[in-house]
Amino acid sequence: MIFKPTLASELNLREAQLEDSAQLSTFFASIPTLGAIDIKIQREDHFFSFYHRLGLPHKTFILENKEEILGTASFLLRELKFKNRTLKLAQACDLRISPNRRAILSWSHFFNPLLEQLRSSENCDGFMTSINQTESQTMNAFIRPKLRRVHQPMYSLARSYNLVSIHGFYPWMPQYSRFIQVRPYQASDKNQLIEYIAQQISTKDFVPYELSKSIPDFINRSLLYSWSQFLIAFDSEKKIIGCVQPISSSLLQNYQPQDYSPQAHNFRQFLKVADTLGFARRLTRPFSRSQKQESLNFRLLHFLCANHPEVLKALLYNCYKTSKQNEFLVYAHENEDFAKRPPKGSIYADLPYGLYSIEMHEHQPLAELNLIHDREAWLDFIWF
Repeated sequence: MIFKPTLASELNLREAQLEDSAQLSTFFASIPTLGAIDIKIQREDHFFSFYHRLGLPHKTFILENKEEILGTASFLLRELKFKNRTLKLAQACDLRISPNRRAILSWSHFFNPLLEQLRSSENCDGFMTSINQTESQTMNAFIRPKLRRVHQPMYSLARSYNLVSIHGFYPWMPQYSRFIQVRPYQASDKNQLIEYIAQQISTKDFVPYELSKSIPDFINRSLLYSWSQFLIAFDSEKKIIGCVQPISSSLLQNYQPQDYSPQAHNFRQFLKVADTLGFARRLTRPFSRSQKQESLNFRLLHFLCANHPEVLKALLYNCYKTSKQNEFLVYAHENEDFAKRPPKGSIYADLPYGLYSIEMHEHQPLAELNLIHDREAWLDFIWF
């Protein structure tokens, strides 16, 4: 499948193949995402290993001239369950465009035909993407351009959420309630855990259809999830009141900091002092300081469910204590989900993100991808 708009006749857009992996990895890692932390992403095995580990069908496209790759974009094809129906959505991710001016100006001419092709060939109901709202270049280019053109797709905010990182706990703050017990999964917990997760996802939108269909099959087939990796919170009557599955970031890809914004740099300096005093962990030095590519080490918290903020605190504390000494924790929560706000006594940072619907001017955004809603979103796999 090749697109070649007349306005950019020397460029073409084609679907990536397995043999493009090495060249794609090099190009992808060469362009950092710019925000509070400028980050380059490096994939260890091959470029497509990330999508294989997610276990999601995908399409990756390459914008190129006769000499080199000038851009790439991927789409995860996801069946997601909402309150009244299941939708097939293409989630755009991993967009990288070369600083080449011709590539930047030409990209939008390729993007619209690409969306229409995906809508037709994959029977997609719509498109969405997740954007870090501190990435000013991305926001200015896609969300609030100075001049809107007809061939540019429309981005409509569907959900706002925060990406929270937990780096430690102040020693003078009280621990969680002694009536909450948190321990690793045991085989005898399986049926009760399945029932608890089923109850939690029944009130959420953006739930993977396969998860809603069969929780055991979804976890058993996954390359990321394992029953043995669950941490479970119990009340005094041995009923489950929370759970979480920590996942090492290195299982997906390596996040290499290139530089920190002034505010992020100050936070990193504070963590160095707190690490020396024993109640926090320091952040990885950026390439701009060390001249070495080093990765951030953290645990992604999936299946994070808690009946009460005190349960969340207990789960986060135990995740932190059982993680490696150079790791911090990362989880996503919607702004209106007060129960998942970082607990008192935690040392944290947060970044604002937006989940956006992408549509051409002749299409209206789906009703499910609307800011007006009465159900929370299941945010696992919305951010990577």
